[in-house]
Amino acid sequence: MNDKVVIITGANKGIGKETTREIARQGARIYMACRSLDSANEVRDEIVKETGNQTVFVRHLDLASVDSIVSFVDQFKKEESKLDVLINNAGLWTKSKKFTDINVEQTFAVNVLGHHLLTKLLLTELRNASPSRIINTASHFAGGLDSDDINFDRRSYNETLAYKQSKQANRMLTREWAKRLSADSISVYSLTPGFIPDTELFREQNMFGKLLLKIFALIEGKTIQQGADTIVWLATSEKLPGKSGGFFRQRKEETCKFNNPAEENKLWNKCEEFLGNIKPKNTTGQQIQSV
Repeated sequence: MNDKVVIITGANKGIGKETTREIARQGARIYMACRSLDSANEVRDEIVKETGNQTVFVRHLDLASVDSIVSFVDQFKKEESKLDVLINNAGLWTKSKKFTDINVEQTFAVNVLGHHLLTKLLLTELRNASPSRIINTASHFAGGLDSDDINFDRRSYNETLAYKQSKQANRMLTREWAKRLSADSISVYSLTPGFIPDTELFREQNMFGKLLLKIFALIEGKTIQQGADTIVWLATSEKLPGKSGGFFRQRKEETCKFNNPAEENKLWNKCEEFLGNIKPKNTTGQQIQSV
């Protein structure tokens, strides 16, 4: 990975941090895209000291904010002309229903739409590095997506369902991205890291919820290192089994139960509809490419 450029979102905590550490060991030039700069800089210093890799950089990125995404990409383009691996890893599970600056429910905005926009804005750099890769951290804990009611306008908001539908969307959009980028030598993969109780994803759970999580962790809980393993493998292996668009668990491709080309295209179009609400001032200097 010595000549590779990698972006990792949510790189300062949990499996993002462990992924950054392991890819840094292999010599990649890494951009840690994080919302909390203080936390990210502490982690960066720790990883540099441990791995000896000085080419690990921290950049601010708030996936709930269009302006933040555009600013991150603007800065990246000034520093790099190519991007070998984009790891869309950051995730959110929140109890309350909130909306972002383009009126999208926050869980979907962070877990899905923010990464969708980030990927679109980085297509030139991904093409410049081809064959390159996009890796989406999804989950086996997924389902319940209603692409006509992503914002829970008709349904009662439920934090678990909001998270699950976002993870289903990750898996579906991975397949749609793979189809649309097939001629560009850009491979796209999604994966489940497994259930990892030792992360901050569940920090807003109440006491009863945390108790259930502890019980579930005893049954099939994974360590952070185990959770990051498939991401690192997808990012760094010279050859991967299967075709672009695959969904992986523990380094093995699984049949995705959400495989539905018509629904994948419908979800893509819904994301494009949301992005159509971006005001011109937010995209100054950036062109959102058609795919």
